[in-house]
Formats: sequence, structure tokens, C-alpha cells
Amino acid sequence: MRTKLFVMFITVICLVGCDKINTMNRTMDTMLGGDYDVYIQGHKDVYHVKNGKVTSVPEKGYYIFYPIINGKETMVQSPIQITTIVSVE
Repeated sequence: MRTKLFVMFITVICLVGCDKINTMNRTMDTMLGGDYDVYIQGHKDVYHVKNGKVTSVPEKGYYIFYPIINGKETMVQSPIQITTIVSVE
């Protein structure tokens, strides 16, 4: 009886751990260490991210990035569906 309970416990722990890892992988998809141009449909401006990152938050449906706007690094959130990110070499 204890062996069955132990095997079931280990199985549950493994399944929960795998689900947490998969959720974390989907949750934060980050492009690191580069220069990016971010185009948002309906915006006249192109946002330039210099030596930074663009982070996606799929469960909330947006990207977060920090371009320089009017001389200050500013946080911008944009909807994933209308945003295009281009890596600048």
C-alpha cells in the first residue's frame, strides 16, 4: 500500500513540475542583448530599443520594452497581435 502511495506521489510531483516548467517557458519569451526596432500598428513612430530586451507576456497578450523617448528610457507595453519586432544588426 505504501509503495503505491509513494509511486502516485512521485508521479504527481513530476507532472506538476513539468507543467510549471512549460508554463514558465511560455510566459516569458525574452529577446536579450540586442538592438530592436519595434513597429506598432497605428503608431507613426518606430520605437528603437538599444542594447536592451523585448519581453513577451503571452497570458496577458502584450510585449514590454524600454525605448528611449524624449531622452528618457520609458517602459512601453504593446499588444502582441499588432506589434512587429525587427532585430537590427
